[in-house]
Amino acid sequence: MSRLQRSVALSTTEAEYMSAAKASKELIWLKNFLEELGKKQPDSPLYCDNQSAVHLGKNPVFHGKTKHIQLRYHFIRGLISDGTLMLEKIRGTENPADMLTKVVTLEKLKLCVASTGLQPPSGRLLSLEASKALMGRTWVELSL
Repeated sequence: MSRLQRSVALSTTEAEYMSAAKASKELIWLKNFLEELGKKQPDSPLYCDNQSAVHLGKNPVFHGKTKHIQLRYHFIRGLISDGTLMLEKIRGTENPADMLTKVVTLEKLKLCVASTGLQPPSGRLLSLEASKALMGRTWVELSL
């Protein structure tokens, strides 16, 4: 078990389900915080790229193969059933989180940036050459 991940999962479905439960805690906290500041928030979708994890969250029926998942992760089912949270499937090719975890093409990066609402200060993405030059300068500055 790594220091970054404090739990052990036996399958990718379980790992994605546990991650969705943890992300939903953060989502609810952030929503409540913004509402305390007077910014009313609509119900937010939580996207997951694992279809089995989405089905596990949406189906409150007991599953024999998931009985070992700790109860603390199943609270996400209550959030889904009362409408506080919408757990939705997202295709792996459309997942904006890829730009944070994988090497992506420039086209995929543009899609990810657009889907998250981020924009560089100039309003356009850097060219590949400009980003390489910037990255090279950054590494030189860091190595000094």
